[in-house]
Amino acid sequence: LSGGHRGCGMGKPIKPLPCCKKAVCEECLKRYLSAQVQLGQADINCPITECSEYLDETTVLYNLPHDDIIKYKYFLELSRIDSSTKPCPQCKHFTTFRRRGHIPTPTKLENKYKIQCPTCQFVWCFKCHSPWHEGVNCKEYKKGDKLLRHWASEIEHGQRNAQKCPKCKIHIQRTEGCDHMTCSQCNTNFCYRCGERYRQLRFFGDHTSNLSIFGCKYRYLPERPHLRRLVRGSVCAGKLLIAPLILVLGLALGAIAVVIGLFVFPIYCLCKKQRKRSRTGMPW
Repeated sequence: LSGGHRGCGMGKPIKPLPCCKKAVCEECLKRYLSAQVQLGQADINCPITECSEYLDETTVLYNLPHDDIIKYKYFLELSRIDSSTKPCPQCKHFTTFRRRGHIPTPTKLENKYKIQCPTCQFVWCFKCHSPWHEGVNCKEYKKGDKLLRHWASEIEHGQRNAQKCPKCKIHIQRTEGCDHMTCSQCNTNFCYRCGERYRQLRFFGDHTSNLSIFGCKYRYLPERPHLRRLVRGSVCAGKLLIAPLILVLGLALGAIAVVIGLFVFPIYCLCKKQRKRSRTGMPW
C-alpha cells in the first residue's frame, strides 16, 4: 500500500496520511477503506503496519465513494450509541427504547418490545432486532429464522431456494420465470438473484444494465466487486459530466433558433405578402 508508484505498481498519485505522514497510493487507500466499510468497520486502522492510530473521519469520508459513505456514517453512528438505541431493520431509523414516555408500556409483557417505526411504519422487535413475531418468543423465532435463512441460501437446480424481500423481509420462492420478482405482500420489485430492489433512472440505466450503478452485481464482473464499482462509478461520473453539457448545448441551439426566427419570420411574411400582391396585380 505504501511506497507510491513502486508500491502499487499502478502509477497512481500518492499522498501522505495525516496520522503518520507516510505516503500511500490514493487508489490503494480507497480500495482498503471500501473493504473495511464492507466489513462494517467504523474505527478504521491506519493501513501502515507501523502506525497504531485510527484514520480520522475526514480522511475516510474524502476517499470513499457515495454508497460507502452512507454505510460508513451508519456504522459510525451505530458505534456511538448505547444498547437502548437500535436502528429499524428496514429503513435504519434509530429508535430509543424507554419503558415509559417515548414508547408506551403495553399491558401484555410479551408485547413490550414491539416497535412501529415512525418513518417507514415497519413493525419490529426491539429485543432481538427482527421483524415482529406475534405469539412466538425471541429464542424460538431466532431458531426458526436461522433454519429458514439456511434453507433459503442453499442452491438447488442452479438457484437459491428462496430470496428475502428487501422491504418487508418475507422469503419468496421462485418456481419459474425471470429474476424480476414482485412481493405479494408489499408490491416491492426486486431481483431474485441478488436480492436488491429494482431501480432505474433515465439516462443512467436500470437493474439489467451492465454498466449502470443500478445494475445487478451478477451481470458484470461478479467476482471482482471493487473493479465493478470503479467501472460503473466512472461511467456514472462521465454521464453526470456530459448531461450538463448536453443541456447547455440544447439551450444554446434553442436560443439560436429563436434569434434566427425573429429575423427570418418577418422576412418570410413580407415575401409572402409581396407574392400575393404580385398575383393580384395590386400596387405596393
